[in-house]
Amino acid sequence: MSTEAFKIFFSAWYIYLIFGMIFGSFLNVVIYRVPNGLSIVSPPSSCPKCGHMIKWYENIPVFSWIFLRAKCSSCGLPISFEYPLVELVSGAVTAGLFFYAGPSYELIFYIALAYTLLCIMMIDFKTYSIPHGLNITLLTISVMAILTDLFAYEFLPVDLAGSMLGGLTGFGILYAIQKIGKIIYQQEAMGMGDLFLLGSAGLMLGPKLTLTAFMIGSLLAVISYAVPSVMNLMNRKKETYRLIRIADKMNCPEIKNIDNNADLLGLKLELFHNLDEEMFGKTKNELLELLKDQETAPEVCLRLFFRFAAIDDNINALEMLKKIDTSGNLNKQMLNKVLSEDLIGYDSYIDNSKLLEKYTKENSLKKLSALLCETAGSEESEKMLDSVAEIRSESDKINNAADRLDFLLRHNRHFQFNGYTSEQKHMIEMIEKAIDPAEADLMQKYLSDTALVYYKDFFFNESEVTLGRLINNVENGSVSCGALKNIYNIALFRLVFFKQRLAFGPFLSAGIMISLLWGDKIISSYAVFLERMLK
Repeated sequence: MSTEAFKIFFSAWYIYLIFGMIFGSFLNVVIYRVPNGLSIVSPPSSCPKCGHMIKWYENIPVFSWIFLRAKCSSCGLPISFEYPLVELVSGAVTAGLFFYAGPSYELIFYIALAYTLLCIMMIDFKTYSIPHGLNITLLTISVMAILTDLFAYEFLPVDLAGSMLGGLTGFGILYAIQKIGKIIYQQEAMGMGDLFLLGSAGLMLGPKLTLTAFMIGSLLAVISYAVPSVMNLMNRKKETYRLIRIADKMNCPEIKNIDNNADLLGLKLELFHNLDEEMFGKTKNELLELLKDQETAPEVCLRLFFRFAAIDDNINALEMLKKIDTSGNLNKQMLNKVLSEDLIGYDSYIDNSKLLEKYTKENSLKKLSALLCETAGSEESEKMLDSVAEIRSESDKINNAADRLDFLLRHNRHFQFNGYTSEQKHMIEMIEKAIDPAEADLMQKYLSDTALVYYKDFFFNESEVTLGRLINNVENGSVSCGALKNIYNIALFRLVFFKQRLAFGPFLSAGIMISLLWGDKIISSYAVFLERMLK
């Protein structure tokens, strides 16, 4: 009797709907806490704004949000619509999978896969990164599904050999796109999280359905991003001019220094090259006049080489290198420092080195070539720590405040550009504590550098907030040359190198689930459609 009741209980669709909504509440915890590096188990659920511990009757999926009128019962601040949305979607997906597979072994894997992909979709959409833990969870689900299919209950669309080939296909497709994008755009076109996402799912899908998942995800992405990309293109120059106006209004006594002035003019030259023909000509004449009459530091000449190379002015680019080669004053430390800087268009140590090496070899610049040979493979600034605890320990050993800030900012960039969202948040907290607000130059350096890093990694709201803090810091005072350059760099990135960033993970996740459930039917229907079209 009890067995019969058990079967009836788990054969009712609304049980899965309710279970899905309840579990959706837990998924909200995962979506919020994992990117912030917090435990998903402890402490109990609380308001992220005031810390109010949520009571059980305030945590009923969807209904509590409605009865609380979308506000925290303690502080009264809004509760995001994201919470009931995730609960509703989770419930609907769970019920839908029940209708698809019925109470069966594969239903367990489908639900686990759907929940994992839902978390990946939401987190990637908000942070442009996929936490390693979720990719490991997805890989575990895939392996368990393969073992179950081999030894207990067949339900996967492929055998073991097909699973292995599917994993290689998923990883290989996106790896190839990543490398091609790096060559074309001088920046990563695909995150490692996406590679592991499709590679892990490919183990369950096999090569044919993995390709189908990729195609469906790509189609959904193109449709979703078409309109925003057009709007972004229309606003590009408008936003660039706004950033230039912000920078132009700032008082910067440091640009009276010849080296600082030349450095800034080189940056403006590259900016105006694609923006304003009149200002470009004026800036170029001013810069060449300054260089003709004055000697500039070798590191400034090296930066100007990259600026001239970026606008395809090979004559002046080579002239800068000849100055460095003739003087012989550039040392290994200076070279490494400049090659590690954020030179737009060649924004990595390796890319910068390759371009410089190409010019020196083609023009037989012996001293510079010898220096490059000495530094080859050293890449001192590329050695980064991946543990926040180690970074904190090492930074405590640095006595000079400016050097300590440089060390922390380098690691902040490292985490931000590599998708370590939770680590990057810890870095920001560490930097904020390390800087004395009275140290105007250090505070400006931190704020301007962070605003640029946020903008380049497409966290535009965070960039605007940080830029606003910088403007307030500079108000009624002067700005440092480094901070001013970072603002112009944001404008340059916005104008020339900014591409509408695609959070591919959400669409890829949808493609994976659709392909697993209906992939074969989609392929058959498409084949029939093509056959009719050809007739």
